[in-house]
Amino acid sequence: MPRATGLLVAWAAALCGPSAGCSEEEATHAMKVIVLGFDGLDPALCEELMAAGRLPHLSALARRGSFKRLGTSVPPQSPVAWSNLMTGTDSGQHGVFDFIHRDPTTAAPFSSAAVEVPPEPLPIVGSRVDSVPAFGYELPVRPTTIKPNRHSRAFWEYLTEAGVPAHVFRMPANYPPTASAGAHFCCLSDMGTVDVVNSQGGTFSYYTSDPAEQESGLTTEGGVLYGVTVHDDRVDGQWTGPVNEYVAGAGSPEPVRVAFVLRRDPSEDVVTVEWQDQTVLLREGEWSEWRPVTFELVPYVTTLRAMVRLYMKEVHPQVKLYVSPFNMDPQEESWEIDRPKNWSRHVSDAIGRYYTQGLAENTKALSNRIFTRDEFLRQSEIVFQERLRLFDFAMGHYRGGLLFFYFGTTDLVGHMFWGAQRAGHPGVTDEEHQRYGQVMAELYERVDEIVGRAVERFPDALLMVVSDHGFCDYRRSVHLNTWLQQNGYAVMNNPPDRKASMNFDFLQTRAYGVGLNGLYINLAGRERMGVVDSAYRQSVIDEITAKLLAFRDPKSGGAVVKTVYDGRRQYHGPLRDAGPDLIVGYMAGYRGSGESAMGAFPKAVIEDNTDAWGADHCVAADQVPGVLFSSERVRVDEPDLLDIAPTLLARFGVAAPGQMTGRDFLGGSLALSIDEHRKTEMASVGPLRGNQGNTMPDGVKCYGHED
Repeated sequence: MPRATGLLVAWAAALCGPSAGCSEEEATHAMKVIVLGFDGLDPALCEELMAAGRLPHLSALARRGSFKRLGTSVPPQSPVAWSNLMTGTDSGQHGVFDFIHRDPTTAAPFSSAAVEVPPEPLPIVGSRVDSVPAFGYELPVRPTTIKPNRHSRAFWEYLTEAGVPAHVFRMPANYPPTASAGAHFCCLSDMGTVDVVNSQGGTFSYYTSDPAEQESGLTTEGGVLYGVTVHDDRVDGQWTGPVNEYVAGAGSPEPVRVAFVLRRDPSEDVVTVEWQDQTVLLREGEWSEWRPVTFELVPYVTTLRAMVRLYMKEVHPQVKLYVSPFNMDPQEESWEIDRPKNWSRHVSDAIGRYYTQGLAENTKALSNRIFTRDEFLRQSEIVFQERLRLFDFAMGHYRGGLLFFYFGTTDLVGHMFWGAQRAGHPGVTDEEHQRYGQVMAELYERVDEIVGRAVERFPDALLMVVSDHGFCDYRRSVHLNTWLQQNGYAVMNNPPDRKASMNFDFLQTRAYGVGLNGLYINLAGRERMGVVDSAYRQSVIDEITAKLLAFRDPKSGGAVVKTVYDGRRQYHGPLRDAGPDLIVGYMAGYRGSGESAMGAFPKAVIEDNTDAWGADHCVAADQVPGVLFSSERVRVDEPDLLDIAPTLLARFGVAAPGQMTGRDFLGGSLALSIDEHRKTEMASVGPLRGNQGNTMPDGVKCYGHED
């Protein structure tokens, strides 16, 4: 449960009242700089589609200014990459090294997105009290707070201090968003934002009366399957919400549950679903809108206000109901998803409720075969349409200064459909290749239209289109800890249970893997049960590096690892030693497995990746650069994510702080004037194609595929 929304936060919100929204008068600035971030937008696919004439607006932007590959982070994981962009520093300064970090004092893995800060007990008459018992509950005297794991300041903090307004819509790796002093500032969080049960990426629920599905269960994490029974065309069930940690004396606190009733028509494929004061009518194959659901933690005192979408997968002969992760309701001001407080409510009043969790496209439902590929695309389209409505809102309220706007669909659809572009992927059938081979190209065409809308709306603005990394196939899974075991560096604590998390006998382990690319030396004096003396650290690193570079795939004979980065040489700053000792840069086509990322030891060292998640970017950084399109000429070779922040500061005349290591790649002047280009470039592009509103035109289906 996101405890920052606990008792005292709710009381404080009630006492302080709603916060002021962002006034357009405050936000006005003569200079306009717009940065559009498309997660995972790949330069090679952009080049291919530009050459075919399918991306006219991006092509025009490149001709007017520049199009270059953008150097990514090490490793090329989104939390690391976007943190590099935000701060102009690498992981040694900002402290984000991977999706998954490890605590050397406990050997426990944890999310790199945010950290919980326990409350300070309240001093009362010579003692310190952290909670007060009342009516069977333990009420905290102070709330637990959540803060971003990022340690460096973001570029917009320097801008607002200098009087430049900053509008930051859905910045990833920025949960919870923090205030930025000075000029007008508004921000909504994205990747890293949890759902109501405190799950990264969200935990869905699936209710099924199908005995075969009940027996098989789910194949991976990300959701919970509940078997239900149909009696007289009625199903009685429960939504499972957050764990109630306020219950006194609870050794293992139980989750809060909300009863629901599903009634189906005996002959028609239609149901009603009822809970609390809500009633939803659904036909088979239909999605509901967002509906509120409340989880009562302490009666009459503390309630979490969430929201949910339902998808009626099947009515007859079996009942199959998908329930989205319970998202924080943007209408509820106590959630830590916005700055200023209540900004999310202001936005949702204008555009309707929207996914507040990060990673909203439900890839786990597809990996678990709860969704078909078409159903996943429909759910992704819901997310995309919500983001387009938000984009229109952002464009309509922008009056100058800095505007950043993020789209994540390009990444999450990419993970699931990039591999369908070419035949031969072990997780893609020939039929799927034929049917879905153009999904990515069609999505990039929609990206192009978004860029065209921005240019048309603000032709005089400096416009940058950036991505954090590119993409490649993910055909083979590498179980790094199994490799370490077979090469004598790691020993299992519980050999019969190879799937167990952090399954290391640390007293016999010299090196272990945690995270998708991280490898740690079990260093004495740093790790809880470290055994490698610091005098031998470098020799162990050199030995492992040489063996990884010599590692060959027994199936193909090809190299598995392209580069092994030494953390102390790669990173710079006071937090350098908190990160991995080695970062494994895999060859394109390979990726560290999810099991090994959590410290498990699958039996095989390498195996085919048959998951629907068939593409990735957690490889050597030079294999997956991002993109940089700019309406002005980029004046440096090989621009990098680290250059974005100092370039933006320089544009507004703000000096970059000393810890930023990047360059101003624009040099502070126009390559050619906009007026010189506008007539020829806009004429060559022609009118915007496709949908320019908030909904798809009649007859157009998600990414060009029929439902």
